[in-house]
Amino acid sequence: MPDEKPTRLFATMSPASIAPLAADPDICAVARDRDMKMLWCNAAYAANMGSTPERLVGTTLYDTMTPEQARERIELMRPVVETGQMHAHQQLWVGKRWLTRVWPLDPNAFGAEGYFVLITRLNDDLPLGGGEVHFARTADLGHLDILTPRELEVFYYLAAGMTAGDVARAMFRSEKTIGRHVENIHRKMGYTNRAQLVRDAVESGLIHFTSDEWITLIDPRQNH
Repeated sequence: MPDEKPTRLFATMSPASIAPLAADPDICAVARDRDMKMLWCNAAYAANMGSTPERLVGTTLYDTMTPEQARERIELMRPVVETGQMHAHQQLWVGKRWLTRVWPLDPNAFGAEGYFVLITRLNDDLPLGGGEVHFARTADLGHLDILTPRELEVFYYLAAGMTAGDVARAMFRSEKTIGRHVENIHRKMGYTNRAQLVRDAVESGLIHFTSDEWITLIDPRQNH
């Protein structure tokens, strides 16, 4: 139904709704009650959290995220149960770019109202057409957390194809300073050449954040 708005595709969602996609490692699913306590998650979500579904059941967002990340995502998701409308936002989670969509939870699935969250890897442009996709400003950097904000900025520009000279001009730094950042990035991340850096950024979908979005994600000062 191409003319139907994305927010009206489903009234409620449950694990059965995504059963055909259950084996896809790039599709994570979570059911939470109205208090955001986890009722269920699939194996892909648990794997990204470095845990198991059994251990995660009963946890809240505050148990698995920083307080800032948890508060923002609760604020984004909260209207779903009240309005009955699907919500969508893009986020940087475990060092990768994801599209997160939230529907009212099918009360028949767990005997409670709540939220059904579907998190899918996002390697290209936003796919929702005219539907609104919000932007989560707080990030889980995952394996990139070992880089400083300035190194992360250089990382993004290099992945986007800029030369060291281009980066120096964009950041108002000397090429020598940028060169030190590049050396630090390669050493910390275990890269031996730029191709490895670019491949990592492409596979994680990071280059599809805009430069302004990336600065917001990597520098907590931008979120105050």
